[in-house]
Amino acid sequence: MKGNQVKPGRPPTMWLDESAFCHEQLSSKSTASPGIQPSTIQTMTTAAIAPGSTKPRPGGPNASIPQLNQNPWDIFEPAAGSSQDRSLIFARHKTKRGMLVHIQRLEQQFSPTTGFQELMEGISHPSFLNLLEVYHHDASCTLIWEPTEVSVGHILASSCSITTDELGGIVKPVLEGIQYLRGLGRALATLGPETILLTQSGDVKIMGVENSCKINESEMNPATMKLCALADVVTKLMLKNRTYEWETEIQNLPCQLESISVEEILHMFTRGSCEGELKFLVSVANKTAYHGIKSYYARC
Repeated sequence: MKGNQVKPGRPPTMWLDESAFCHEQLSSKSTASPGIQPSTIQTMTTAAIAPGSTKPRPGGPNASIPQLNQNPWDIFEPAAGSSQDRSLIFARHKTKRGMLVHIQRLEQQFSPTTGFQELMEGISHPSFLNLLEVYHHDASCTLIWEPTEVSVGHILASSCSITTDELGGIVKPVLEGIQYLRGLGRALATLGPETILLTQSGDVKIMGVENSCKINESEMNPATMKLCALADVVTKLMLKNRTYEWETEIQNLPCQLESISVEEILHMFTRGSCEGELKFLVSVANKTAYHGIKSYYARC
């Protein structure tokens, strides 16, 4: 399962000097935040997002995603950025101060023929990040995502100890997201500690649904549906609390993810997780993750 590991995409947060940041933005033709280089910007390809590749979820919302032809930095201002990979920038609305978002700049514009907007408007499931707006300016495209607080990678690097309820609270939404995509004939391109995110309120969100790809039913297996990758994440989380007495079902979970159906595994998580448990976990991880994040990633 080592082949499914995702390398860290968000090193320790560094709070930015906003006046310098915005001044550089206004003096530059680029719509990306300073420090972003093309090599570090996450890109999407038309091969991963094919026209007509998905259908709206039955009974689910299918609202149009606003497409705006202006510089997003006229609307938002940076709040925090990553010290190395700045493909995602934490920002806030200039006038609606309570509106926080993550901003992602792409290297290229997307025409309607890529099917990108159709894909994002057709996917409606709470396990995936919500795309709020798309900005088109000069030759770039910028995506505005709902904000998240920490990744599972940060939890692994923190001093948090994981229990059964918290593990279930993380795994269940991911399984439900994988199950939902399977129903659309799609699979995640990647899954790992850095693509499983948690919001401040403790909601679990999977990053990267925009890069999901079509898959035939005959090709669906634990590896292609990223269940093996999820098993690897579960193992890492369980090792965070080596002295904890895990129930037999949970001890067997990594193996079961690679051998039985998603529906059978979901039956294990019949009791809903307490929202406060994951909210507290997010708070603790946010305060304690960064001092140990380098040493954790050095072991990966």
